[in-house]
Amino acid sequence: MTNKDLIAYLHPDLFIPELKAKSKTDAISRMVAHLVEKGRIRDGRIVLETLKTREKLGSTGIGKGVAVPHSRSTVTNTLTLLFARSEEGIDYSAIDDKPVQLFFMILAPHQEKSGEYLPLLGKLVEVTRDANVRKRLLKAPDVDSIAAVLAKAKAR
Repeated sequence: MTNKDLIAYLHPDLFIPELKAKSKTDAISRMVAHLVEKGRIRDGRIVLETLKTREKLGSTGIGKGVAVPHSRSTVTNTLTLLFARSEEGIDYSAIDDKPVQLFFMILAPHQEKSGEYLPLLGKLVEVTRDANVRKRLLKAPDVDSIAAVLAKAKAR
């Protein structure tokens, strides 16, 4: 997956500039509620349960202020990416025990034909390794600016 492919998943209605959450569970709940509000998923309860189950396997807080909660679900027909930020940071039980500021939630259909779920996850992990990318993502005012940051991110 290229940076351009990643950018294609960004949508203005799936961007939360300031995630008002106090905990990991609250953060996930608010992101799921946003997806329901925007008509991207049919049933938030099912998605919430699949994400909580995934978190029990190990935190999707990958460190350096980044989390990529992700799951397959029967309530979505398309691969969906939501991007949210918390300037303050949220205790997410990340692998480095640091607060998370950048959230990329991925939901994939159970039977995803495109096969892009795992490549999308991998690309997000790759581009957010760069401290400059993370800093610029925290300051980007809108989805176009976020896309510009990701377009310039170097592949490793």
